[in-house]
Amino acid sequence: MTTDSAGERWLLPGRFPAQHLSRGQLVRRLHPLGIRPRMARNTALVELASELPAVMVSRLLGVHQDTADSWNRIGGQDNVYAAEIASRKQSILS
Repeated sequence: MTTDSAGERWLLPGRFPAQHLSRGQLVRRLHPLGIRPRMARNTALVELASELPAVMVSRLLGVHQDTADSWNRIGGQDNVYAAEIASRKQSILS
């Protein structure tokens, strides 16, 4: 039977047992590798907002509606989703 230490449970274990790696330490490790976590996070959020209606993004992520609207505009997909649903609905009714 194997023992499971607390440090082995974390994908990125911290300095002390039962603690994960801190955000700051992770950023310090990623920057020399050319990985910018904030840029990746922002890109992912804008991508999500371009694929879902802003109201859904707002509710799912707990951000203000104006923030979700801004991400949607940055993604360049204003009302594409709503227009697609409307056209599907129209083709079903025809």
